[in-house]
Amino acid sequence: MFHPLYVDRVLDPGFTNWKRHFADASLRVHRAHLTMLEEQKLLPQGVAARLHGAIDTLASSFVPPAKIPDGIEDLYFLFERELGALVGVETAGYLHLARSRNDMDTTIFRLVLKERLLAFLGRVLNLATVLRRGSDRTELFLLATHGQPANVSTLGHYLSAFLAELLEDVEDLFAGLETVDRSTLGACAITTTGFNLNRQRVAELLGLGGLVANSYQAIATGHWLTRPATAARQLALDLTRLVADMGPKASAEVGILRFPDALVQSSSIMPQKRNPVILEHVRIQAGLAAGTLGSVADLFRNLAFQDVNEVADAPVTVLFEALETLTSAVDLLTVTIEALEVDENKVRSIARDLGVTTTELADSLVREKGISFREAHGVVHAFVKAGNDKAALRSGFAALGHGPLDRSDAWIDDTLSAERFVAVRKVYGGPAPEGMAPVLELLDGQLGQFRRRLERGGGR
Repeated sequence: MFHPLYVDRVLDPGFTNWKRHFADASLRVHRAHLTMLEEQKLLPQGVAARLHGAIDTLASSFVPPAKIPDGIEDLYFLFERELGALVGVETAGYLHLARSRNDMDTTIFRLVLKERLLAFLGRVLNLATVLRRGSDRTELFLLATHGQPANVSTLGHYLSAFLAELLEDVEDLFAGLETVDRSTLGACAITTTGFNLNRQRVAELLGLGGLVANSYQAIATGHWLTRPATAARQLALDLTRLVADMGPKASAEVGILRFPDALVQSSSIMPQKRNPVILEHVRIQAGLAAGTLGSVADLFRNLAFQDVNEVADAPVTVLFEALETLTSAVDLLTVTIEALEVDENKVRSIARDLGVTTTELADSLVREKGISFREAHGVVHAFVKAGNDKAALRSGFAALGHGPLDRSDAWIDDTLSAERFVAVRKVYGGPAPEGMAPVLELLDGQLGQFRRRLERGGGR
């Protein structure tokens, strides 16, 4: 008998995890292994048929108890006991021929994790699709460096930048999925077996993409947990960065971003408040998920390279929970991006008042008057410091010794306009349509490739 505390804190929670997450996948593994044994002629006549029938009976009628029974270690041993009650202990024992819980359990975990990752990738690609639509938006937008207004751009330029980040995360998630999508069955405890197994056939029957070839790696590796956890954690951190950047832009003082009433909350005491709490909830959920995902990867620090319980149900279940939380954050961000509104007048006002477009004035002086950029920078800096006094600009230019600034006040105003600032930035990757076109083409190609991979179940 197991110690009551061990049952309460380890065995029964594990039993609950198996019932909730892994029971169906267990049956898939039992059937695939049994089919392979039959095909390899490793079973006495009639045993396979009896076992197939008994597995089907248990699948349709057996309901595990609420608590783990006394003396039972896990769901598998309970299943084997029930199987023995149907076909006899000796016949039931043939099902476990040439396998161990080492190779059996990790294949079961991989099957379920593959399904969860595919579902998660579907939601992430839905967010990517919404970001791609947003990448066509041309509303003027304000971008910052070091928390200070820096350049005028477009909302599409901003959202496409984050889309590019997100698709890098998707690439990492697919790489993690490839690591997961492998069977470990046939490795047995460590070194395979003397029976003539067909490991490839089992993987095929389970719909897995391949094998973990080396039998020791099959039972010792933790990469099938750490690689997807690390990729998902990076995505979570990227979500927190985006909404942390959007928050100040939605503040009352800045006000260039707005959200509809359905995504804001008011105050219980202050009638004027419109709190964009949707951003906070994305940040909270993504941040919580990032912490949990990091803890999954950290489990493997200084861990012996052998079969250990760090690759058992508890860490896998924690990973599932983190993916659920992160999925919620992804969904919240998706509706947030769909609902974004930009106040272009505020963008123009801030750009004018804070001199955000004066870089273009300096650039234009270089292009049109043939002076050095350092000279132009100094003259325009003095112009800004003087409160955008055009007389100061003219006198500063004249002091350079290049003659008078023979440009009209209208030329100066047009050069400083937010629209011109965007329109001239046609270089590959810039916010002008000419700069955005190749970027959007690249993103379309990547997004299409990932959608096709998802449709194929993650394969390349």
